[in-house]
Parts: sequence; C-alpha cells; structure tokens
Amino acid sequence: MLRVRTAGKARLSLAGPLCLKPGHRTRLIHRMMIHRGRTGEKKGFREPDFAL
Repeated sequence: MLRVRTAGKARLSLAGPLCLKPGHRTRLIHRMMIHRGRTGEKKGFREPDFAL
C-alpha cells in the first residue's frame, strides 16, 4: 500500500517497469511525476519517458 498526500489539485503519476534477466536479481525501476495543472506541464507519462 502506498499513501501519498498532495496539496490542492495535484495529480501524482507513478510508473515502475520490472526488469527480469535470467541468473540476475530482479529490479524495479520507478519514476514519479507530479502534475499541478500549470500551463505546458506534462500530465502523465509517454512512451519516451520509459526509455532506460
């Protein structure tokens, strides 16, 4: 469970790809983005944002 508190009308986007490779440890790489409704601000993740 993840509890997040944001002030006002902020929206929180959280993405986490899971990396699996035989013989290696599993890795979780996460990214977080806060959108506050400002002009020109990104509202969420797009495909290029997931490039490692």
